[in-house]
Amino acid sequence: MGKMLRHAWWVLMLLVSLGMSIASAADNQLTSDEQQAGFVSLFNGRDLNGWDGDPRLWSVKEGAIRGETTAENPAHENTFCIWRGGTLKNFILRISFRIAGGNSGIQYRSQDLGNWVVSGYQAEVENSPGKVGFLYEERNRGWMVNVGDFMIVERDEAGALHKNVVGQIADVKELIQEDYYKDKDWNEYTIICRGNHIVHYLNGFQTIEMIDNDARERSLEGVLALQIHAGPPMVVEFKNIWLKPLPANFGMSRRLFNGVNLDGWTGSDEDQRKAWTAKDGILATSGSPSGYLRTVDDFTSYILRLQVRHLSTGNGGIMLRIVGPDKVWPRSIEAQGQFQAMGDIWNIEEFPMKVDSSRTDGRHTVKRHPTNEKPVGGWNEYQMSLDGEDLKLQVNGLVQNTASACWVTPGKIGLQSEGSPMEYRNIVLIPIETERK
Repeated sequence: MGKMLRHAWWVLMLLVSLGMSIASAADNQLTSDEQQAGFVSLFNGRDLNGWDGDPRLWSVKEGAIRGETTAENPAHENTFCIWRGGTLKNFILRISFRIAGGNSGIQYRSQDLGNWVVSGYQAEVENSPGKVGFLYEERNRGWMVNVGDFMIVERDEAGALHKNVVGQIADVKELIQEDYYKDKDWNEYTIICRGNHIVHYLNGFQTIEMIDNDARERSLEGVLALQIHAGPPMVVEFKNIWLKPLPANFGMSRRLFNGVNLDGWTGSDEDQRKAWTAKDGILATSGSPSGYLRTVDDFTSYILRLQVRHLSTGNGGIMLRIVGPDKVWPRSIEAQGQFQAMGDIWNIEEFPMKVDSSRTDGRHTVKRHPTNEKPVGGWNEYQMSLDGEDLKLQVNGLVQNTASACWVTPGKIGLQSEGSPMEYRNIVLIPIETERK
């Protein structure tokens, strides 16, 4: 799908969503203009207009969608309040919930089975730190991804299903210590789906990551719904329901680092193999000698996601669209990896691109906001989007830099070894497919 067609699709989705629900200014606001860009409200804060559920169990009270069962008015099976404004494909969903007891969930890309019953992906909602935030699949494949895990789901040649934990995206004990979940209070889920790649965040903390390669049973599009679980009496509430349809046509995601060896990578020279090690899901550099590890394959348009941590206050970086011969340093765009400077852009060898001149000195364009990196030893989420000519750098969920008119050319992806020990994990590439001529 070409850029103009993708833009038209996004505008259509925006208009449809606006037609279904008008945002309540008092109760349904995101926290900044930057966060609001592209989002539409799916709940007006006043009534169930646009939503469809068993009227015995679903209502709106105090600006929230409320699901409630009692001993006298039970749910005889899991039942759902379904958004009737369309289906979800590639998107970012933000939704706040509160639950005192019992069990609930947020269904997405799900299938409507009729009579307020759905099947499909579910973000777990329950008052249980260490469990809330995991990924379940209603009526199909059941349990999927525990909190803290990165999983790849696939089938072998015989058709047997395999759920393989291939890495850790967070430590469950640390999440609980950092109060990733607020007991019996309002919590915000962020759910992001791009192609076969899914992530959950709870109050800004990533809880799961999954690549679903099960072509037989995965769902790439479906309805949004809220769950009341059968069983003991319960109350669950939802509000601040915001959807951002993603216009890009995402291909099937892949891990660039397999967690065990350097397959798919090569050094800028013979010495670089000595600077890098792969063990227990972590790709590490000693920082010496200077050079880089790069992919064997070329990539053009994509989202690159990874986690990186500094073991000292030194330097490093990620190079995008590397072209030309290997040398220190090759023509490319560098997403700066220096401690406290992640999100800066460096232009290497006059790579064609446009940046904000007010933040640029020579080849260096500083980030928009003060640093939001973790201390030395903490894992940072670094996301780099190269969609045709457009570059966006995001650090720990905050857009720190952008560029335009970037040279659209196939190129390698490189990780710098530049004097400082650093570690990388969960390196994922989500292709952005362009129109084929």
